[in-house]
Amino acid sequence: MIKKLTLTCSFFLFLLVSSYAQCVPDETISGLYAPDVSEGLPSGQIGVNYETVITMNVPTDTSYGTFSATVDSMVLNSVSGLPPGFSYDCSNLQCSFPGGQFGCIRVFGLSNNNADAKSWPIDAEFTLFTSNPSLSLPYSLSEYSIVLDSGQALTVEETPVKNLRFNIEPNPINANSKLIFDLPESGRYVIDVYSLIGSNVAHFEVFGNRGLTTQELGEFSNQPGVYFISLKQGTYSKSMRFIVQ
Repeated sequence: MIKKLTLTCSFFLFLLVSSYAQCVPDETISGLYAPDVSEGLPSGQIGVNYETVITMNVPTDTSYGTFSATVDSMVLNSVSGLPPGFSYDCSNLQCSFPGGQFGCIRVFGLSNNNADAKSWPIDAEFTLFTSNPSLSLPYSLSEYSIVLDSGQALTVEETPVKNLRFNIEPNPINANSKLIFDLPESGRYVIDVYSLIGSNVAHFEVFGNRGLTTQELGEFSNQPGVYFISLKQGTYSKSMRFIVQ
């Protein structure tokens, strides 16, 4: 039982890490964040994948009124104003950056609608946690915007949902097995793996582009049993059974 639990946890961690693309902060900056306001974020284009990184240089202390306090951490709560089809993640899953260290925010996405070709002011809301004294202070970073230039929006022939791929090759699972599937649209999707008795042994959320996508499943090959795997994106869902011998 302990061995099976350890293997299940190891597979969950593998899926989580493999599906989470971390950004790398620029540790050469001296300001609170980069790029600076004068440089701004790079422009994007309709129909072209966009990605940029904002580096945060978290201070070790801060002032609030007449008080000075030690910064424990700076936590990103939300990013609003992003173009449709855009999202963000951070250098760690919690988007929590310790005081005196560097962190980063990755902004990425794709728009295929020429109506989105304009300037998008974005607002990042943080909470600054301090000690001596213990405070929770709001901080807003609203100096950035993303400009999307018009381009040739992608035109993809509509594929009936029933014809979208969702299969594992090969099945039964071995070290080279992959989940191969089509996404009906660009955006976040969820994959869950369940045991035969209905226990959820893996859950992760990923951002993907419309069309063919794959997920490595080889690390699951040493856990014999019958499992079910499901994909959900909006109202679209697929599921199937797979066997590990």
